[in-house]
Amino acid sequence: MYKSNEEFFQSVYDLAGSLKRNGHDREAEVLNNGIAALNGLTDGWALLLDAVREVENNADVLTDSEKEAISTIHDAVYQAVYRRKRKGWWRFW
Repeated sequence: MYKSNEEFFQSVYDLAGSLKRNGHDREAEVLNNGIAALNGLTDGWALLLDAVREVENNADVLTDSEKEAISTIHDAVYQAVYRRKRKGWWRFW
């Protein structure tokens, strides 16, 4: 994962910059708005998680490296909100 908050935030800013450079202005704006919502409380992290999920749901427009970056960011933010690692979905039937 990330060794520090600075490394995490830099990763988010780098991804937003990459999205903007590749013409995905809306996704970059969503991510930047999500990071701006951080207020030091769990609800701020939850708003960032919503933004990350929205960008990840548009994965068809992302490059492979952007998909990997958003997935890693998603894992980190999920863990900040829920205090546990994100697990993949599985079927029990």
